[in-house]
Amino acid sequence: MEIIAPDQQAKCVSPINVPTHGATGVFSVACSTAISASPIACLENVLNLAGYPSWNTFIPRASITEAPSTVQLDPDLQRFAEAPQHAYPGVKMRFEAVMTPGKAPTSTDLEVTVLEPIVKEGCKGYRVAWKMLGMPHFLLHTERVQEFVQETNSDGSVETQYYCWETFGGLLAYLMKYTLGGQLEDGFNRWMNGLKKVAEGK
Repeated sequence: MEIIAPDQQAKCVSPINVPTHGATGVFSVACSTAISASPIACLENVLNLAGYPSWNTFIPRASITEAPSTVQLDPDLQRFAEAPQHAYPGVKMRFEAVMTPGKAPTSTDLEVTVLEPIVKEGCKGYRVAWKMLGMPHFLLHTERVQEFVQETNSDGSVETQYYCWETFGGLLAYLMKYTLGGQLEDGFNRWMNGLKKVAEGK
């Protein structure tokens, strides 16, 4: 499996494992950064779709199109399933992606597949993932994973190691890698940098 290095700007890499599709894709876009905020605070910004216009220039608009009436999550996460305009497993949503700043957005339909606590190298954190809808699997399938892992500094302060990757598979993924790879990298960097700023209160 491809290893995501600390403080890695977004780049196209070999396929990384995702919950639904494994590592059978054509390529992944991956990035990481340290955020001076708790994992749950970082996660909340990602789950709160109504807040995207204030920080997310890659996806400045996101909305829920369908949501299950009930879902049982880990106690730390249950409140997100009870809050309006928040993403949780089973929620279907529509993202308006601005691939190039200043250009018109394109719509993508997604479904949240995972929202769970994790332990990574002895450190606690959280993971959320969602997959693309609306395309035949053999043509294109994608799934994006974001992990928020807690680290405690020597002075006792808490920060989050943020890891993000999306794996693309299917016939169209070969074309996307070479025609849209740079735009995807730029979009992931804009998402990551915006999340860092809003979580840190900047």
